[in-house]
Amino acid sequence: MKLSIIVPMYNVEDYIQQCLDSLVVQTCSDYEVIVVDDGSTDNGPRIVDDMIEKYPHLIHQLHKSNGGLSDARNYAIPYAKGEYICFLDSDDYVEPTLYEKLVAKMDEGFDVVVTNIEYFYENGSPSWVMKGLSTWNAPTISKKAILSPMFAWNKIYKAQYFKEKGMRYPLNTWYEDIPVTTPIFATTDKIGYLDETLIHYRQREGSIMSVTKSERLKEIFGIMKDVRDSMKQLNLYDEYHDEIEYLHIEHLRLYGMFRFIRSPLFDELYELSDACMKEYFPNWKQNKYISNLNSKNKLFLKYFNKTTKGIFTLFIK
Repeated sequence: MKLSIIVPMYNVEDYIQQCLDSLVVQTCSDYEVIVVDDGSTDNGPRIVDDMIEKYPHLIHQLHKSNGGLSDARNYAIPYAKGEYICFLDSDDYVEPTLYEKLVAKMDEGFDVVVTNIEYFYENGSPSWVMKGLSTWNAPTISKKAILSPMFAWNKIYKAQYFKEKGMRYPLNTWYEDIPVTTPIFATTDKIGYLDETLIHYRQREGSIMSVTKSERLKEIFGIMKDVRDSMKQLNLYDEYHDEIEYLHIEHLRLYGMFRFIRSPLFDELYELSDACMKEYFPNWKQNKYISNLNSKNKLFLKYFNKTTKGIFTLFIK
């Protein structure tokens, strides 16, 4: 079999039908859809069963007790029969040609291929596109990829990363994609890019990245430690120092800080961020990739601190 598409599902009865409808009409041949029911308590599993009756050779459903997104992805990997593996969140949907195009690109000899993402909002806010591969200059394609979105689901991978090399997503944490995607990119230069926008990424109230009150925001610090540790174990830390440093800047001092500002835990999050950067990247403000940012983000990185928080909060939505 050519491709396995893994779809973790937990209490998304309002969205799983649209997701599956987009998967059963794929123009790709020789693929399977593995839905992992992660202990859902709603009508989602029954909706999947109804789809299995219509597409018994295409869709499969696995059931397990609730363990979170990473656990659901990991649970499905041994069942995947495809030469290639993709992931898709169960509240998102894709265009009919996505996987045919990703597979064709992989067949050119790549280990992983990335593609663009459309953010669309349930509240009616305008949608926008995030490029799957950074437009910034970088010495190698691997370094350029590490500067790109770390999501698991806008990519297609050779199954051997998960079957033979044993890659698994860390359990019981947010930001779980980062410590898997980073070493995959760092250990191959066979990275392809499908410059089309065929994935629709739903933004809804209560989604993980919109939550600012949760203690789980602090889990980013453990994830960043995982990245540093894994890159050291691969003897790639020095080679990718600038890129690893920029990942920390992005998640602890820039876009991550935009979430921290809105959190009642701000003081603690700021102190943790400040301590981490001082210990591991004391010269982070000289990182070469900062020059690629727009003037507002450069200004934020240069001047933001606990004292100036009030001023910057006025301009951050």
